[in-house]
Amino acid sequence: MSKTSVSNETSSMVCLWVEPWGTDHWMRPGEEFTVVTESGPEKSPFNVVMHHQGITVWVNSGHDTEVFDKDGGPVPCGHQRPAEGGF
Repeated sequence: MSKTSVSNETSSMVCLWVEPWGTDHWMRPGEEFTVVTESGPEKSPFNVVMHHQGITVWVNSGHDTEVFDKDGGPVPCGHQRPAEGGF
């Protein structure tokens, strides 16, 4: 199992995109999410990209991926998505 953590150290909402599935998980200031996949760490399972729409974590394995908050609770697609789309 491999994990990577992403935290929002800004004063604004930030979108965490998980690709190649295109899921969006919105983070409030100070929040931290962990992206987890079944791939072993030796296979370089993640690439992290910062861009104008937020942060993208590319999962480089064929395994399903889940996102969790810092308390271990699941963070589903669309979590805290702003009504206006956030952009």
